[in-house]
Amino acid sequence: MLEASSILRTATKRSLIIIDEMGRGTSTFDGFGLAKAISEYIVQRLGCMTVFATHFHELTTLEEQEPAVTNCHVTAQRRSGNNQGLTFLYEVRPGPCLESFGIQVAEMANVPAAVIADAKLKARQLENFQDNHTMTTLSPKKQKNVASEDEHADAEEAAAAIQFIHKFKKLPLQSYTTLEEKRAAIAKLLQ
Repeated sequence: MLEASSILRTATKRSLIIIDEMGRGTSTFDGFGLAKAISEYIVQRLGCMTVFATHFHELTTLEEQEPAVTNCHVTAQRRSGNNQGLTFLYEVRPGPCLESFGIQVAEMANVPAAVIADAKLKARQLENFQDNHTMTTLSPKKQKNVASEDEHADAEEAAAAIQFIHKFKKLPLQSYTTLEEKRAAIAKLLQ
């Protein structure tokens, strides 16, 4: 918090702010509240270039509220088949990150299978991915296999769709006088 305080008190419009894991080190609700308030303060009052990483997926909605905000994420690729693994690609892509790799990293670190299965169950219950009753009636082996190998590809497609929607919402369609101008603007967006 000392670093955050220093940044907020001394940064100017000409500053470059880089924050890793904004809101971490506090309770979930306190952390989210602080991360949201800090990011809004930077955007609304300071107006300087800022890059921050956070584990609060809810902060991605800031892009919808503030025109100056753009979501990006660093992508990773899951290995398919029996060779469970994850490759971090160090590639920045537009849009919010729609998945987390914490449990898969725990698997790669050889955390016991019973803990992994329980973590998947609890994460799904918290994120409302599955009906709690359905998940609790599955065997641990089936719980482990609930996640599809195509989830990463689906997440990338969803991120691209969200990015398109955000760009489309920013088009000044009402300023175009003809239907052809509107079609041309949309066609350019699709390229």
